[in-house]
Amino acid sequence: MYATEVDGGGFVLHKIVSMINELKETHNQNVDQQNGFHHLLDEMSIPYTEDEHRLNVGSLPGTSGWLLFLSVDVDQIERLIATVCPLLYKEEVAFSVVKNQTIAGQRNDFWFGVDEVGRMITVFTNNEKKTKEIVTQLTNVTKDFYGPEVHKAIRLGEIIYVAFVSYVEQQNTNGHMLAAPVIEAIDVKKMPFKVDRKYQYWKRKRLLKRRYVPLVMMGRSPKGDLLKSVDLKGLKFSWCFIKEGKYHVFNDKYGRYIKHRLQWQAKVLRDLYGYVPIPRFIDYFEQGEESYLVMELLEGVDLAERIEKIYLGRSWSELSADDQRLLVSYYLKVLRIIECMHDRGYVHRDATATNFMILHSGDIYAIDLELSYSINEREPNPPYTLGVFGYASPEQLQLSIPTVKEDVYTMGSLLLHMLSGRHPGIFINRNSEVNVPEIEKYWGVESLLPIMLQCFDVDPRKRPDLLEIRQAVEKAFN
Repeated sequence: MYATEVDGGGFVLHKIVSMINELKETHNQNVDQQNGFHHLLDEMSIPYTEDEHRLNVGSLPGTSGWLLFLSVDVDQIERLIATVCPLLYKEEVAFSVVKNQTIAGQRNDFWFGVDEVGRMITVFTNNEKKTKEIVTQLTNVTKDFYGPEVHKAIRLGEIIYVAFVSYVEQQNTNGHMLAAPVIEAIDVKKMPFKVDRKYQYWKRKRLLKRRYVPLVMMGRSPKGDLLKSVDLKGLKFSWCFIKEGKYHVFNDKYGRYIKHRLQWQAKVLRDLYGYVPIPRFIDYFEQGEESYLVMELLEGVDLAERIEKIYLGRSWSELSADDQRLLVSYYLKVLRIIECMHDRGYVHRDATATNFMILHSGDIYAIDLELSYSINEREPNPPYTLGVFGYASPEQLQLSIPTVKEDVYTMGSLLLHMLSGRHPGIFINRNSEVNVPEIEKYWGVESLLPIMLQCFDVDPRKRPDLLEIRQAVEKAFN
């Protein structure tokens, strides 16, 4: 025995390490289950498997069919699971449940993109008759729940959405062929499900407040539609821009949701108009489940789109001198906007390239001030979340009290975006870790690399101020 221990010391050590790793894995799984919804399915004796984000019950049909999404606010999700999962299990259909409260909150806060919002429980079936029966049953038991809209799906009930899925053969990284689900657009006229008129968004917005006529859908998402509209007031038939907030989007534990954000943005527009280049505030109102912010219509293209069209996949060194000077001029104009906001006591907190519009005149306007914060009035309290990964500072992601140094971080990110042609989220992960070697592959202005990286310091006190950034950029480009 002793000889074996001596001769096989490496083997024994390997076994010990393996046992420790197994204990760690078991511990992590136990912690994960304690924080998750596993116990709910266990208590109902519903067997499941799990992946990174979901608890899965049954096997996917693997053929074209229907998807039902149940959308719900985070504070209702446990009750929804307890209400509908026994019904679904009895019907012997495959379904999945979001894994835990944290992931549920992140989904509804757009961490995983617009397509994942509201998809708390997903039901898979390729039987039309069975699907209709399940919709009827779910409608009866989910009337007192609420949740955000699900993208690329048609609303059938208070929290029930339907989509059609087909499966396409795709090769994975290991060379194996797998059936990948693809959600298809639904022809509403041919859909076999009845849609209550109050859920028919395509008919609902013909006239708002008996004053505004939406004519062009400029964008659509679970947050709300973006509408180019005509204002009938005084029979002047003037153009305006309407930003819609859908009910139960961005619900937080303080009882606030997107309408409060739009109300806040209306206040900021009134406070800053005339001092900062922003659209003029026109109106705020609520109609049905939705809230609406009406602003002056600005015609142009957002800065992110302009950056993409200038680069066309090229590097900074491949751009013409005129294109390089144009990008720098855009950056300095945005920097001036942020400086003006700071002078008025506001932190922008969301100064991404998509939130600035370049007008036909070449002027740049800030077009989205929803996350801004008043330092003087300490409002909103607490500040709204979240921001865009790659642009948002570590302290913003940690929900700290905002300071102007948040905008310094963001201006470092915008400089990275402008001088590399790539979104800063490519170089900065969700833990705010900056991949400097990757940045250096695309960076074209060596003299600006130090101050740009200084903007990303995890200690806000060590970041430069906006004047230092301006002077460094102006010096680099004379």
